[in-house]
Amino acid sequence: MIQLERYSDEFENEYWGVVSNKIGHSVQKKILGSCKKYLPPDFFIDSEDEFKSLILAPFEKLKAAETHITNATINRMKQECFCKTNRQKPLMRKLYKTIHDSYSSLADSVVRRTSLRVRIVRNTGLTVCPYCNRDYINCRAEKVSGAQLDHFFSRSQFPLFSICLYNLIPVCGNCNRVKGDQSLAFASPFDNSINWVEDLTFSYQRSTLKDIEIIVKTKGNIEHNIVGMRIREAYQIHGTEVLELIEKKQMYNRTQKEELQEVLNRIDLTDSEIKKMIFGPEITKESMKTKPLGKMIYDLHQELKIY
Repeated sequence: MIQLERYSDEFENEYWGVVSNKIGHSVQKKILGSCKKYLPPDFFIDSEDEFKSLILAPFEKLKAAETHITNATINRMKQECFCKTNRQKPLMRKLYKTIHDSYSSLADSVVRRTSLRVRIVRNTGLTVCPYCNRDYINCRAEKVSGAQLDHFFSRSQFPLFSICLYNLIPVCGNCNRVKGDQSLAFASPFDNSINWVEDLTFSYQRSTLKDIEIIVKTKGNIEHNIVGMRIREAYQIHGTEVLELIEKKQMYNRTQKEELQEVLNRIDLTDSEIKKMIFGPEITKESMKTKPLGKMIYDLHQELKIY
């Protein structure tokens, strides 16, 4: 529920440098020869370095490739990636197992005494999970990330995307565990076609004075995130925060403003300053990256006409 922008050119090149050291040129060449048999024909158009363009492909390009494979070349991809067996989960071919297995050493790799997992989180600007906007994912040491990296397109099903930068979403352990390898068409935080502010909204309803249900309304694939990761259920414990906000709103009136002015011995205390003192700073799209429950609070501020 938090929109993520593309990384800087500097970080993309830093990431590519680590990948190119892990995956040798001969393996890169073999993977390209294989994946061109099932990727969209225009995937590598205008690419000076084709393997680099695969690793740094923006989410929109990865999504178009996944759609093409699913609709047109899924059998060819399976022939290239997996051994033909009678097993329910066929073995991965050695070439693709190489890129699949390189993920762990890549994520744990260290540059300037900081692991790649930590650097990815820092470069998104996140301190809270972009899926649930509840749990912190900030690092606890230079080599200890508080985040897990979710493979948006499962690497067990799409091993080609195992180390594609924009297929890796830094998330909390709960969301990553619950999402798992479900086949739902989830929405990615890197998907710029989604308006995460307008297409997902929080509200509430009260059955009693203190019994509050959190209402989550969605559009499009965002609903798959809410259902698949059980986010609607997770938010039901936050009725207390909603009740506190309602009570603060009831306190906020002209008398309260005058009392605060008197206590602080200021005659120029503005309405905006009082709101900030009572309700905290106004939530912005950027601050949602670092504030747990930021999207819910933002929507309730709108509903209660606070900001």
